[in-house]
Amino acid sequence: MPSRKPPRESASGKWSDGETSTLIDAWGAARVRRQPHHLLLDDWRDTASAVNAHRRAAGRRFNRTRSQCQTRIRTLKKRYKEELLKQPPSGWPHLRPLRAFLASPDGPPPGFPARTTPAVHVKQEAKEDEEVDGGGGLAASWTVPRRPRSAGAGSAGSEGFCPAAVVTKLAAVYERVELARIGAEKVKMEMEVQQAMLDAMKVEVEQ
Repeated sequence: MPSRKPPRESASGKWSDGETSTLIDAWGAARVRRQPHHLLLDDWRDTASAVNAHRRAAGRRFNRTRSQCQTRIRTLKKRYKEELLKQPPSGWPHLRPLRAFLASPDGPPPGFPARTTPAVHVKQEAKEDEEVDGGGGLAASWTVPRRPRSAGAGSAGSEGFCPAAVVTKLAAVYERVELARIGAEKVKMEMEVQQAMLDAMKVEVEQ
């Protein structure tokens, strides 16, 4: 009876700021690309690949799983909501990157199609959270904060939001995600070549 392959080990423990930033960038790019629809399984796999490419570059041994990335995003969304209520702000480094993807300004950033109406947008947020959270819990407890319509260009309500900056960030995000994907594919190809060589050597020894 052929032996079963051992289960693939995965990383556990605290997320570093670098991992978290890579996760936000990869997830946010996919989220903008899929709106108004929720992320697909392949989107989450690509997100995990980007995180793991960062981990390999940092010399980490094991990979994060797709499920771990989904759980981390759920945790970040909860923290994002809490941080928005703090006065004065705590200086949490992931607040501004998350705001670029979670805030709902009056109009879409330049170069992107118009967003759905507020009711549909909130419903879509709930649908995405249900998929990550298993169908309940956090999705029913909060909605996406919106910038006040009466807020002027220099008011507190619009502080920190710049459409041009968002577009620039997204362009950089797309580039990093693509480079991470290419890196992951290259590593996979090298592993397959090495495995093929080992198999060939094994056959020669057996003969």
